[in-house]
Amino acid sequence: MFLAEFGDKTQLCTLALYIRYKRFLPIILGTSLGFLLVDSIAVVFGLILTSLIPLQLFRIFSGVVFIIFGIYFYIKKDDEICPTDDGRSPFLASFTLISTTEMGDKTQLMVIALVAAFNNPIQIIPGAMLALVSISSITLLLGGKLLEKFPFKKIKLIIPTIFIIVGVLQILFNE
Repeated sequence: MFLAEFGDKTQLCTLALYIRYKRFLPIILGTSLGFLLVDSIAVVFGLILTSLIPLQLFRIFSGVVFIIFGIYFYIKKDDEICPTDDGRSPFLASFTLISTTEMGDKTQLMVIALVAAFNNPIQIIPGAMLALVSISSITLLLGGKLLEKFPFKKIKLIIPTIFIIVGVLQILFNE
């Protein structure tokens, strides 16, 4: 989850919010609450799907979804704009940004797939939150310096590769 979110549009928008408001605590709290909402929805959705579809079939399906998203992220163009100047407080702006941009995003889909793979939401939610809040905190604390050090082109190749590998492993080791 940490690697999947690294360099994502959400992190760039979070950085844009920090540049605009220059207030770490309300932004990280709003970001955290947004991630908690979106990931909780993903866990519930994953649990519903695994109760309706045989677990082995759902795991194969989630593996295929990971592979498709990996391929999609190789060819995807990032031309999305993040709204940071909406007159809201830093907390509300961050919460709204995360809640809307992460809905249906690759990390939310990854949470659904993790529910299928491990069927343990009690561990998945804290793990996902730790990864997502950690990367958001690093983004806010290191900001532009981090972006200067890591070449985005390499990051954008690593992330889809991880998705494809996870998808293949999900299909091969479907027990």
